[in-house]
Amino acid sequence: MTTSPRRSGARPRTRSLAALVTGLALATALTACGDGDDGDDTASDPAASSSSSSDEPTGTPSQSPETPTESSDPDSGSGAGESIATTGSAGVTEAVVLHATEAGGSVSEMAFALDTDQARADFASQFDGGFGDLVSQTALQQAQQDPSSTPYAATVAVGCEGPSAVAIDAGEAGFQVVPTIPKTTKQCLAPMTYVVVFAAPNA
Repeated sequence: MTTSPRRSGARPRTRSLAALVTGLALATALTACGDGDDGDDTASDPAASSSSSSDEPTGTPSQSPETPTESSDPDSGSGAGESIATTGSAGVTEAVVLHATEAGGSVSEMAFALDTDQARADFASQFDGGFGDLVSQTALQQAQQDPSSTPYAATVAVGCEGPSAVAIDAGEAGFQVVPTIPKTTKQCLAPMTYVVVFAAPNA
């Protein structure tokens, strides 16, 4: 039997059509993959954006100026009685020193007896502010603590340095209070007044 030329030519055409369909399918698949890749490339990375935002300064931090603090002078103001080293022929072994800023007063080595209200008021009148009251109260406390003694006071220094010790000597005119003032170049904005108060045994 002889083969018909028309039938033998139909098979190659079928194969060509199948190949064309297969190629179109592959092309479509590749195109879809390409579109997906482009989408991934253009997507923003949230981690990178967050890192970039955190690295950028949010603004210049405000710097508040430091407020200067004033250093307090330990010798400023009024001071309660502080014990001071005491020697001398009067036999007085204890004394206190009072101080105040710009309290005035006249320096004298002679001690004044502060055994009455009038005597305390007269001695306190030389001082400014409430320093005179402090001196009077301290002398009164001395008398109350030891009724067998008489309280005395002397303005021993007006300046930047107070006494580190005193010598109380008994003389014909009364008690003499000689202060030991440290030698220094210390400067102060206002002078200090130093008063030594002590009690001497009654004769």
